[in-house]
Amino acid sequence: MTDVRYEMMRPGEIVAARDRAPVAYLPIGPLEWHGPHLPYGVDPLHAHVLAVECARETGGVVLPMLPLGTETYIEPDRLRHRGFQGHERIIGMDFPAFPLPSLYLEESALGVVVRELIRGLKRQAFRVIVIVNGHGAPNHRAMLHRLAVEESEPGEVAVCLTGALLDTRVRGHAELRETSYMAAYFPDTVDLTALPPPPAPIKTFETGVLDQPSLAGQPAPDFSISAGQDPRSASARQGREDVTSEMRRIAARVRDALATVQRR
Repeated sequence: MTDVRYEMMRPGEIVAARDRAPVAYLPIGPLEWHGPHLPYGVDPLHAHVLAVECARETGGVVLPMLPLGTETYIEPDRLRHRGFQGHERIIGMDFPAFPLPSLYLEESALGVVVRELIRGLKRQAFRVIVIVNGHGAPNHRAMLHRLAVEESEPGEVAVCLTGALLDTRVRGHAELRETSYMAAYFPDTVDLTALPPPPAPIKTFETGVLDQPSLAGQPAPDFSISAGQDPRSASARQGREDVTSEMRRIAARVRDALATVQRR
């Protein structure tokens, strides 16, 4: 199959791909703590593989993964939902006991970089630009949404913000779904032995693993991860199924966007 990775293509191949389908995918997510058992690149890696699968379905090209993202201080209530006292100053997933902080960007720096890439792709005559976001921080998503709105040109260029696992009500961080994804596509990066051995509980404030109840403000009394989202139950099969589901949802949106810019 013809490669869809922009950085691996010669100029004529990029032009030919653009002429077939003027779609460019921008996969993005920060290098961030994802528990002791997963690599820092979960978010951009997830976004990049999803973008490649989408491009193979819709046509177009995929830029290299952008290891970029922003975060903000966690509010007192959300700190308490993670097992802290509520007075700590913690940015994103940078819990005090973790040995390595994440590489977050300040919001304005993120905005400048992504906006300039979008404008460059416009100059290259791509007419549907798809931001594939792998990171869930509200201020990060709000920045990307604003860029998508501001850089879209009705009837000429559609900038779409899409993301991984946005169609599921089960959210989490470094839990079952994200671990399954990595087990499917990057199995050598997963080390479940870095987690407490079963049946010992996995606690959010100790590991940075988050489940849906914690994010919804209803954590377990001991701040342990629910059995249904335990990363130690991850499977490559579920990871592949999740990506296929995500790809189909995003591909449908891209086809709709193509129809709007191709009308005359």
